[in-house]
Amino acid sequence: MKKLTFLFLALTLGLLITACATITPVSAQQDFDSFLGNTIEDAEIDGTIGSEWDDAGNYANVAISPQGTAEIWTKHDGTNLYIAVSFTADSSNPWLSVLFGRTTCMQTNTDGALFGHDNYAANGYQDISFGGLGVISIDASQEGKGAITVDSSNLVTAELKKPLNSGDSAGKDMAWTEDNTYAMIIMWDSNGGGSSGGIVGHSSGSATERTVLINSKVIPEFPGLIFAAVLVATAISAILLRKRAAKKPMANVIS
Repeated sequence: MKKLTFLFLALTLGLLITACATITPVSAQQDFDSFLGNTIEDAEIDGTIGSEWDDAGNYANVAISPQGTAEIWTKHDGTNLYIAVSFTADSSNPWLSVLFGRTTCMQTNTDGALFGHDNYAANGYQDISFGGLGVISIDASQEGKGAITVDSSNLVTAELKKPLNSGDSAGKDMAWTEDNTYAMIIMWDSNGGGSSGGIVGHSSGSATERTVLINSKVIPEFPGLIFAAVLVATAISAILLRKRAAKKPMANVIS
């Protein structure tokens, strides 16, 4: 019985150590983890979030530029980077842009993705590079796949599938490598210049820099399973210890 009790206590301790090991220190965290996951086929990049994103990092209430919050999904499959963004705009005709690898809005010679811009990608996606404030260059070689949808409540959903290393240096495409962290800016506009119907201008506030880690590992198992296992192991150990105490013979009392 002692050996069995010891084994259960050891199991409990091991599970606790495992649970703690899966927690990244707050000081070391990046904004987004692009975990290693399954490939998303081109046909599934349709502006609708489905089960293809179940193995992605998922982040709610993320501040985006120049205002508002979004839900973000990120992952990669070793060949392509996948990013999805969903937020509520103030019109049915906004545009959305993602700037990669730099920390300044529309910085010259910076890789980017553009969704729903009436002058470049109305209701669609364009692989772009930024040429400075107000300057957008459409890449001659269009890399990746993207889609954007806006529903009746102005919920905007954009999905992007982008090669980790396209080799398109002329298009300023980034070369992403595993276990490295990169800057990213997500911005949108609804008040003109390729959008309409709203009052939000992308240049009306400071750009909010985000960081994404191209993680070589798959997304961790749901921590609740580890917690449940720890509770079960602890409960069994407690029961065994109580039974052992109950079976302990009482000392003889001499009157």
